[in-house]
Amino acid sequence: MARRPLGQDELLKISEHCAGKFLRSGETAPTVAELAEDSGLSERSFYRYFPTKEDSLRPLFDHGNRFYAQAIDEQPAGTDFLSALEAAFIVTLERGRDRVSVQIMDVVLKSPALRQIWLEASYQAFDLLRAPLARLLGSTPGSLETTVACGQAVVFMLSGLERMTIHGLDAGEAARAVAHATANLTEHHARRRPAGTAGKEPRP
Repeated sequence: MARRPLGQDELLKISEHCAGKFLRSGETAPTVAELAEDSGLSERSFYRYFPTKEDSLRPLFDHGNRFYAQAIDEQPAGTDFLSALEAAFIVTLERGRDRVSVQIMDVVLKSPALRQIWLEASYQAFDLLRAPLARLLGSTPGSLETTVACGQAVVFMLSGLERMTIHGLDAGEAARAVAHATANLTEHHARRRPAGTAGKEPRP
């Protein structure tokens, strides 16, 4: 009789075990055998779900992205875009389970292979973010406005996690810093570029 495939919650627990192993291993990346043993799997079963050892962290990243999208969707109607991202970031990162994500980011940022998995998960989060951001903006999920908003929401999360990991900020401090920088950047360039000039060559 074939074994039942592992569900989303089971894969998340395995991913958390693997994240813990990566953290405990420090500068030396754990082997697949070590990750499988820590997770209670055989190496064969491990490879059934994770093509590489770095892929074992993907369920943890996906979980954080799902909760981020949910937190955005729960923002009250009329909330402005940056305030919604700030609040959703704080809610997502202050959850107990997602502290593992923050702790593991130091390892992720130092590993090109792990960064690739993290960035792939972040890009695919666009599909999760479209509906809640379209609702927030009063737009449609497939519009360019919503697509740009998805990109900004992902960058907000990446930038905030970087501030927490590298600079030691808490979730609220990181969210406020990123929101402030984003608002300043937008305001500064809005003053410098007249409407309708995007993509045009400057006159000599």
